[in-house]
Amino acid sequence: MFDLMYFGYGYGEEMAEAIKNQNDFIKEVRERFPKVVLKDAYNEIKGYRQEVTLDDNETENYCAFLFGKGWFEMSLDMQINMMGGEKKDDVMRWLALAKQQYPEAFKSTSTNKE
Repeated sequence: MFDLMYFGYGYGEEMAEAIKNQNDFIKEVRERFPKVVLKDAYNEIKGYRQEVTLDDNETENYCAFLFGKGWFEMSLDMQINMMGGEKKDDVMRWLALAKQQYPEAFKSTSTNKE
């Protein structure tokens, strides 16, 4: 499986945040998927990006990871999947898997006591 992660631009105020996001992602994805292959895909127009390559048998876990760790919005593959009706069942399955694998990410932080 192949994905392209977008972290932000290499200029202005966004630069520091983009670099931090990219570094955090690299650390987290390598911890979870030791065999991941990452390739720096930075360019002046698109900014900080990483190409992500994993064995196809890791697709389900990778997609759950994106939801569970909050990286799904930066993933080109996930954004495309979430737009298309034909992938709705896959996206719902990955979200359910993320809730199982990363339950802490789905706990309510509401302090509303009515």
